[in-house]
This record gives sequence, C-alpha cells and structure tokens, in this order.
Amino acid sequence: LYSLFDVAAAETWLEDRAREGWRYRETRSWKAVFDRAEPQACRYRLQPLGKKKETISPERREVYESLGWQYVTVMQGLFHVWRCEDPSAPELDTDPVVQAEGYRYLKRRMLRSAAVELGFLVVLAGMVFWQWNSEAPLLRALEMLPGRMLLGQVWLWLTLVLEARELLGMRRLLRTLRAGVPLSRPRPYRLQQWLQRAAVAMGFLMLVVYPFVDMGYSFTDQFHGWDVLDKSGCPKAETVYWELSQTEDLVEEPIYWEAETKIHELASRMYYVREYGDLEDDLLAAAITTYYGMRTEGLGRQLAGEVREEFASRGGWEALVQHTADGLDEFWWSREIEPEAGFVDVAGGLQYVVARKGGQVIAVEYRGRTDLRTQTDYLVELLEP
Repeated sequence: LYSLFDVAAAETWLEDRAREGWRYRETRSWKAVFDRAEPQACRYRLQPLGKKKETISPERREVYESLGWQYVTVMQGLFHVWRCEDPSAPELDTDPVVQAEGYRYLKRRMLRSAAVELGFLVVLAGMVFWQWNSEAPLLRALEMLPGRMLLGQVWLWLTLVLEARELLGMRRLLRTLRAGVPLSRPRPYRLQQWLQRAAVAMGFLMLVVYPFVDMGYSFTDQFHGWDVLDKSGCPKAETVYWELSQTEDLVEEPIYWEAETKIHELASRMYYVREYGDLEDDLLAAAITTYYGMRTEGLGRQLAGEVREEFASRGGWEALVQHTADGLDEFWWSREIEPEAGFVDVAGGLQYVVARKGGQVIAVEYRGRTDLRTQTDYLVELLEP
C-alpha cells in the first residue's frame, strides 16, 4: 500500500480495484488482501480510529448497514473501512468540520511516526555528511560497490520527499475539512504509489542486498571489482596497468596475483593489477597498479591529492616529491627509506609513483631495478585516452 494519509486517494485506489474485479478483504502486515469477484462499481470510505485498537460498536454498525454500508475491516490499524454497492446510499460523513475532529488520534500517530522516520533519515544524512568530510572521501567512495553511493543519496532524498508529502497531505486534508469543504473524489494516486515502490526497492537494495554482497569480500579486498584475466592468465588488452616486461628483463612471463576492473558512478573505468616476475640471480620484480579513469578532470585532481595524502601516512618511505614530466599534469615519486636487503639490489628497492593526466590517475608501487623517474614517457602512453 502507498501512503494512507491521503484518504481520498486510498479510497479511489480501493474503488479502482473493485472495478477490476478485486474485492478488498483485509490487511496483513503491509499487504492488502483481495478476493476475486465480479467487476463492480462501489464506494469505499475510510474513517479514522478515534483511539488505539478502537472497535465498531454494534449500534453504529447497525445504523450504517441500514444506510447501505457494509463494514469490511480495520486497515493498518489506522482506519475503519466501509463498502457500499448502492450508488443512491447517502455518504457516511456529511459534515466536514465534524469529520476533521475524528482525525486527532491519527494526526498524533502520524506525527510520532514521522518523527521516528525523520530521526532515522537524519542519522543516514549524518553518515553521508561524515563520509564526505572524513579523510580521503573520494577514495572511500570509489571503494564502494558500483551504484551504492548514488543510490543511497537518491533514496535519502526520495524518502524525504515522501515524508514531506505525507505531512503536507495531512495538513491539507485537515485544512480542507475544517473549512467545510468535503473531500474530492476520485483523487490520483499512481505517482505516490510509484514513488513509494521506488523507495521500498531502493531501501531493500541499500539495507539488504548491498550489505549481503559486501560479506563476500575479505577485509583487504576493497576494490569490489570483477576479474579481468583472460584464459592465458594475463590481463585483457584494454587493461591499464604497468607491465613489468616493459621495464625489466624478466627470465619468463610475469605472473599475475590479481587483476580486476570496475566501473563507478564517479569513474568510467578502474583497474587493479598485482604482478611479479623472476629476474636473474633469483631476484624478483613486482608491481601493484591502481588506475582510475575519473569522469572529470576536477575529480581526477582531487583523487590524486587524496592518493598522495593516504600514501603520506605510511611509514618507511621518503616524502613524495613532484617532478616535471612532459605530457603529464602531475608526476610524484617516492622510494623506501631502507630497501629490504637481499630481495633486489639497493639501487632499485621499492618505489611509488602517482601520475595524473586530465581525469586519469595511476598509482604504482614498484619493486625492480628501473628508476621510474626515467619512465614518464611510458606513463604518458598508459594514460592516453
């Protein structure tokens, strides 16, 4: 069911179902239960409960039935539902001002419900605000599953719109009745219905589906991508990554621990590749590449800064130093302070590079003999659109 606080719309909805051959019987949890029947035009009227768990007295039922109205059930613990198949039968409520007085309990209940729901939304909004004001917010957003960030914000705003519509709908209803104006029927309801369905579907995705999918990833696997290795065990041709064979004389083809790709609402394509290869004298070369194809240059600029800031928090490295490189907007380089003895020669050691060209950003952690400061042309080639 969509929002019941728009009473005339709820009544119109039940009447439309009757014309389609569905007779309303009861409500179970948040579902409306109908019986199959002959299509028939009839009227439904919803009268608000005056207090919690209010029941209809036998005298009131008898009077209403004598007027042609049949009692159906209590809907959602909010309304008594009456049905009338006689088009000549009088309306149940003929004085709008008196009718408005019957909504006092319902108004208080709606305000309490709205306060709880708005409190929940404030918590969600606070989480979004905290994320975008925390350390490296863009990096944290890119680690999310595709669509989660955008869907969460759309869901938040859509839920706020629905809450506002409910509050304004109740205000409009009471103002109309207190002014002595009867409710106008039929009243459109399909927009409200589709908004509600969209909000429920988004909420299910955000609170159930995405957390369930997250459970399938380990603590260290934050990329949340899908495999991009071909049948031979090498990254596919379109993958953007630092190839060890381009800068090192490997004894044999490199081995890839991991190669993933991902799209995101903020990045048209991302790649994450980990590889190593054998050098002479039983030494190893290795590289970890993370590539971000951001959708705008501004996002690329912000991301490059966040990557550098996150790297600066790691211990055992020299500070990143910016170097001039033709064809690149940014080129930053660092190395280990004390290279690990016996793994590669001291002239190599671990190096770290951050490069940006427009909205494209690449970060490479490299262990090998080649000085990456001499390989800026290769970086330009990797970041060609």
